Amino acid sequence: MRKVCNKECIFVKAGGSWITFKDKPFSIDYSALKSLANIMLRVQDRVSIVLGHGGGSFAHPVVNLFSKSDQSIALVQCNKATRTLNNLVSSFLAEAGVRAFSMQTSAMISCIDGVLETFAKPVIKVLSKGLIPIVYGDCIACSDSYKVASTEEVFKALSKHIKPSRIVFLERVSGVYTKDPLVYRDAELIPVISRHNYDEVKSLLTPSPVIDVTGGMLSKIEHSLELSRAMGIKVIVVSGFDEESSINAIVSGESYRGTTIVW
Repeated sequence: MRKVCNKECIFVKAGGSWITFKDKPFSIDYSALKSLANIMLRVQDRVSIVLGHGGGSFAHPVVNLFSKSDQSIALVQCNKATRTLNNLVSSFLAEAGVRAFSMQTSAMISCIDGVLETFAKPVIKVLSKGLIPIVYGDCIACSDSYKVASTEEVFKALSKHIKPSRIVFLERVSGVYTKDPLVYRDAELIPVISRHNYDEVKSLLTPSPVIDVTGGMLSKIEHSLELSRAMGIKVIVVSGFDEESSINAIVSGESYRGTTIVW
């Protein structure tokens, strides 16, 4: 794998449940976007970044609503929802001074026999210009239907062409907890998740009360462990509202409050 940029490359995901209110369809949390912009402004000259974001309250309700409809209609409606959110996120960041460059995921990735194949040259070229390519979870056209590809799966597909030093998830809370910290005061932060304690962590997680067609936190942990195993890197989950922890995690991978996921 050839080097695609001069600086250390970091994959960063802005969680859909952070930048939107997942229990309110088509809602944006502009306080989260403001924090995201502040973080990106402070790191964009220090490292190279591929920024991804989840579908949140835009994609998930639409996919759920049209899941039993004609596949073509479902694909069109999902694509419309994901592009709308991406345009809002990219425009907000660009207006704040971030060198944000929107990349349509479904135009770069195809699904063949259930496997994602990626045309990564546009992302590599954008990175080489010192810009921040923004990808996102999307509905990908397949030979017989479509696939809902999470941002984690998009990162995995891109990692075959661009190897990140680490992956940082920016979420509403400071990592993975024993219980929902927004509901339970006695919820405890889990500092490290690995293959050694995964089964124990899995038993603590409960399904989200809101729709998440990509599998929720459990799926994110599973994908993170696989990414860590495949690339020999760590995945960090921090709160995007904790800007200092987010910046430290992105720039150095140290001195942050959050959860480290490592194989």
